[in-house]
Amino acid sequence: MVPDNLPTPDELHTQVQHRLIGELQKAESLHRELLDSLPEVVMRCEVDGRIAYVNPAWESLLGFPRSECIGRDLREFIFEKDRARWIGFPKAGDPDQTSHLRLKKKDGSVCWFLAGLRRSPNGACFGLLQDINDQVELVQQLRQAQKMEAIGRLAGGVAHDFNNLLTVIMGGAESALQAASDSDPGLEEDLRLVLEAGEKASVLTRELLAFGRRQVMQFRVVRLRDLIEGMQTILQRMVGDQIEIALEDHCATGKVSIDPDKMEQVITNLVVNARDAMDGSGRIQFSLSDLELGHTGGPPELSSGSHVVLAVSDEGKGIEEGSLEKIFEPFFTTKEEGKGTGLGLATCHGIVSQNRGAMDVSSTVGVGTVFRIYLPSV
Repeated sequence: MVPDNLPTPDELHTQVQHRLIGELQKAESLHRELLDSLPEVVMRCEVDGRIAYVNPAWESLLGFPRSECIGRDLREFIFEKDRARWIGFPKAGDPDQTSHLRLKKKDGSVCWFLAGLRRSPNGACFGLLQDINDQVELVQQLRQAQKMEAIGRLAGGVAHDFNNLLTVIMGGAESALQAASDSDPGLEEDLRLVLEAGEKASVLTRELLAFGRRQVMQFRVVRLRDLIEGMQTILQRMVGDQIEIALEDHCATGKVSIDPDKMEQVITNLVVNARDAMDGSGRIQFSLSDLELGHTGGPPELSSGSHVVLAVSDEGKGIEEGSLEKIFEPFFTTKEEGKGTGLGLATCHGIVSQNRGAMDVSSTVGVGTVFRIYLPSV
């Protein structure tokens, strides 16, 4: 006997339909939650390259609201030099393909992405964009450090051999000057010019030796704040009354093992550069802070552990991006011709490296420049 409360076929169909819709909505909600939580950009483009979908990571990484991007050509967001690489990528029918692309952010900066994409049989393109900007910068820093190491070895070797020859030349000139008779003032003047030129060459050689890490260091444990405060009077005289020199110390102790005389040379050079970058007035800021490095972070040549960071910032005209990559190379200068040998910052880099530290720089044109020195703390 059939129970009276059984659903009719229409009611049963409706119940099943509602259940299926509920399951589909639940699956869709879960799917959307997963897409929304991914740190990588998930995207889909139509056959003509117009953006059909991007997840929230697009907005968080690039700064463009998703609503403004739907329907726009993806090439509008690709860095101009990389647009040719996008043509024909990925190829239809091929498995997942990867390529490195630079995308423009809303603030005008450029960010590196690893694009893993696939093109469907109907021509639509979909896949992931992974932010690899930090990895690219780390590789660039490592290459720069290796290049500086190679240049330093070459410069140090040449300077060492030249210094030996210069010693012979200077010794011979001094002996000849002592033996020169008063009856030949022209010869005496020529010999004095030789010695004067030799002294200038000696200074240049010492700078090259410092860059090539060939100088002898006398290490002592010092507190960087004390070192800077001991120099402030002479530094203030160097920059003049219209430039303020300030010091902020956020270190627990700020103690490092360095050659104080050589570090004073580094600080003096950075202050002179900061003065020259400003139009006679402004502020030079010394900032000391602690930094704990793991196996990653900081300049690649640094080991893990506790470090003291000395930042020297100015309010000058800044350094263009193309010059930043070469700023520590010997004989490279951003100053006018005849106003610098191009060895100042190269010497600083060599001295800091020989003190088991590292240097880097950041700059914004029209705002100023910050040089940072990283030294192991004790």
